[in-house]
Amino acid sequence: MRDTAMTARRGALVAAAALWLAFASGPHAESAAGAMQQAPRVVANGESLHGAYAAESPTVAVFKGIPFAAPPVGELRWREPLPPRPRTGTLPATAFAPACYQDTYLTDWYRKVGAAFGAPASAFVDPAVSEDCLYLNVWTPQLDGKAKLPVMVWIYGGSNRSGWSFEPNYEGSRLARRGNVVVVTIAYRVGIFGFFGHPDLRGAEYPTNFALLDQVAALRWLRANVAAFGGDPDNVTLFGESAGATDIGYLVNSPLARGLFHRAVSQSGGFQMQDRLDKSHAEAAGRALSAQLAGKPDLAALRRLPSREIWDATLRYVPDHRYTPVVDGKSVLATPAQAYAREGIPYDLLIGSNEDEWYMYVDADPQGLAKDLADIAPTVRPQLEARAAKEPDLRTARDKVVTLVNMVCPSYLMAEAARKAGRNAWVYRFTRVRPGPGGVTLRSYHGAEIPYVFGTPDDWLTRTETDDALTDRMIDLWASFARHGDPNGPRGGEWPLFDRTGPRVMELGDRVAPMAPADYELCRNLADDLYPGWQP
Repeated sequence: MRDTAMTARRGALVAAAALWLAFASGPHAESAAGAMQQAPRVVANGESLHGAYAAESPTVAVFKGIPFAAPPVGELRWREPLPPRPRTGTLPATAFAPACYQDTYLTDWYRKVGAAFGAPASAFVDPAVSEDCLYLNVWTPQLDGKAKLPVMVWIYGGSNRSGWSFEPNYEGSRLARRGNVVVVTIAYRVGIFGFFGHPDLRGAEYPTNFALLDQVAALRWLRANVAAFGGDPDNVTLFGESAGATDIGYLVNSPLARGLFHRAVSQSGGFQMQDRLDKSHAEAAGRALSAQLAGKPDLAALRRLPSREIWDATLRYVPDHRYTPVVDGKSVLATPAQAYAREGIPYDLLIGSNEDEWYMYVDADPQGLAKDLADIAPTVRPQLEARAAKEPDLRTARDKVVTLVNMVCPSYLMAEAARKAGRNAWVYRFTRVRPGPGGVTLRSYHGAEIPYVFGTPDDWLTRTETDDALTDRMIDLWASFARHGDPNGPRGGEWPLFDRTGPRVMELGDRVAPMAPADYELCRNLADDLYPGWQP
């Protein structure tokens, strides 16, 4: 989220950079050169990088804007990411690279959340964007190649059509410091640049799923280089929220990602279990663009068009295109539900959802629930309508049903799939509501848990000692999972493993304690019809 404090901090950094340049070029240049020698340094991918120490946690070194792939521009647009060419000299890694090309979709979402808490729209600023965007950022509390710290790799959300690796809530210094872990945030192509197909790509080795391929490329880069930052390449945890979590839901069964990570955290994901798309869906987008644009350009001509023209044309001519991975026979071999049923999930898993995920997106329209259920199998609608009838009002009813189908039920089923594969799984339910009118308006909203995981509450968020304590607790739980494969740590604790014979989940809110899983039996009864390909 773009808060005023972050804007002020960045303004201070710009001023400091200008002062640095004046200092370094003046009579004190020798002293400036000495100061540069004090900056944290690392050699990775054949490059000598100098970073900085995080203002929020001065003992944490941060390296920003590190390329993990060649720029996917020109002839490389809509291709699998290629390895970056190492640069020469000592290179600054002190500024974030641009976000992948997108519009204001996510910033508008942040403005909506901020408004509920009294933040002005001007507090949220769109990032610089570019198709040259495949960079990652690293926060490390121990810049020692022998430290072998757990590595936590964040994959951002944003409906797969927006999002960036340096959103202020993803600032990794507090998580790195308190958790004693290496935190990495990676970029991936979004929107039409990441989720595209075209008949002219049918002969390509990787004809689609470019966003997923970007994520794999970042993991390969980290496999080869993260030890230089103090990380253990044999102890890598993926964690992500919303669309980032759904992408992780594909990576857990992708043959391309095997051996590149070792456990996974899914925050408010799971809705990929309803996906059932193949390459024809991706190709439809490219075909529609070619048909609608002047001259009916082929793939080569589409690659020459400006980013803005491609983006705007997609919104105009392919407004219903879904930005999601598809079954392509290379990076994705089966739909998620099919894959979980056949293989299980071969990773330890921490997964969960928020109490009121969809409340901010729905209203009390009497016809709203019917619209929400329009794409759901008719055989399960009566049971979902009966579940909705238990709520005190229409808006809450819609929220509960949509949250159930998209996040709650998938959390239970994916945990079972991990147990089926012989791995461990823990499920949570985040219930904390911020105090004051903002909390009343949004409740425990989609994305509300992120500042607790990173320890990055925006200045405009209402906050009490309860929030601070919950932040420390969640950082400890997430970091323990990354370190030990168990959120309780090596000695065990109160968060029980998920077990279908007596399932329990962990409430994370005003209280932190095990609880019964809401609607568990209903989820199991509806699973076969809700998620085609799933078998309990």
